[in-house]
Amino acid sequence: MVVLTSDINMLQNLISANSLGLLGEMLSFVFVLIIMLANNWALTVMVLATFPLLFWTNFQYTKRIRAAYRKVRTSAGKMNNEIQETLTSVELIKSFATENQTEQDFNQLNVDNRDSQIEATKLGAVFSPVIDDINYLGTVIILGFGAWQVMQGAFTVGSIVAYLSYLAILQAPVRQLTSLIQRIQQAVVSYERIEALTATVPTITDPANPVDVAPFHQAVVLDQVDFNYSDDVPVLKNVSFELPHEKVIALVGSSGAGKTTITKLIERFYDVTSGKITFDGTDIKQMRLKDLRQQIGVVSQDVTLLDGTIRDNINYGSKATEDQIWQAAEAAKIADFIRSLPDGLDAQIGERGIRLSGGQKQRIAIARVFLKDAPILILDEATAALDNESERFIQQSFDRLMQERTSLVIAHRLSTIQTPMRFWLWNTVRLWNAAHMLSC
Repeated sequence: MVVLTSDINMLQNLISANSLGLLGEMLSFVFVLIIMLANNWALTVMVLATFPLLFWTNFQYTKRIRAAYRKVRTSAGKMNNEIQETLTSVELIKSFATENQTEQDFNQLNVDNRDSQIEATKLGAVFSPVIDDINYLGTVIILGFGAWQVMQGAFTVGSIVAYLSYLAILQAPVRQLTSLIQRIQQAVVSYERIEALTATVPTITDPANPVDVAPFHQAVVLDQVDFNYSDDVPVLKNVSFELPHEKVIALVGSSGAGKTTITKLIERFYDVTSGKITFDGTDIKQMRLKDLRQQIGVVSQDVTLLDGTIRDNINYGSKATEDQIWQAAEAAKIADFIRSLPDGLDAQIGERGIRLSGGQKQRIAIARVFLKDAPILILDEATAALDNESERFIQQSFDRLMQERTSLVIAHRLSTIQTPMRFWLWNTVRLWNAAHMLSC
């Protein structure tokens, strides 16, 4: 977040009237330099001899200042992340009584940021006087060499005064650049961070020549799928099964067995390591991501809600009318609750739906999927964190949601599966057909 806010602001602050005025000063520099060379090339060359020293000093200091401000931006990022994490974990901190430890951690990050800022400021404070001293060296040369030329009759006192004025014009861009150097180095560091972010290439992209597909009507097939997040740890191994059109399939197994990973692969948040996944016979790698994901609706255990109104959250990703929103709310068994609120659909739910219960969040997520009206439905442990009463209402919504849809239901236990369906018993990296277990 620091990159998207503070670093961008740093670049914006660099663009000011003083910064843009530097361009005009550079034009004046070139024009005056020509005049000085035409009037007294020897004196001008001696004055210009100080510029390599000026540029070398500038180069050395800017490297150190840039490194110092890189540390400042890094430490500021850590401090902001700590603030965000602390504010979103207040209940956890209070529950474990870790207020003092949290305060100590933040204080340490704050000290690191302060020290980095002081180091960068010290470098800037030393840099400006050093540049001024080098600039004064040009004045000394004009007075010394110019006085000698006056004694030789080759120059006049008036010309010395003029050259001192010319020197002030020559040094103006340098002085202005010196005053901007800290802002420039901060902006350079911010630009590097922004560039690193924008240069990040997504690993999952649309194919070069995507295949146009019809609405889903046959089956989703996993064919000898292997997958691992790293090179050494297999998550799925030789997984094959079919999700037929308008049928319900359940994956039942322990935590960490890879059930949710299957849903991520079907939505193509990750690509399979080997094997393939097909929609109606088409490999999903040949489909546009938008075409694929528009056909899938997901309700998971961890519901993601936006900081806005109930209307915004139900209508997310859709352009539904008022009547359609209410129809979705009725189907999700959340309409009565919405009507009980003073603001109805326009009631604010807070960040991540903090003003709602777990069951209310789930039913808003279900209403959102109703509006999406995708032909494929994935229920990923959607009732695992609910009490029996909430689960009963949610299950009624699920039963209606799964009608005439191809559904994949994920659960830890067989007891949570209430709708008749075909089961697959899932264990780590392996899959067994367990349909025959229903008669036990």
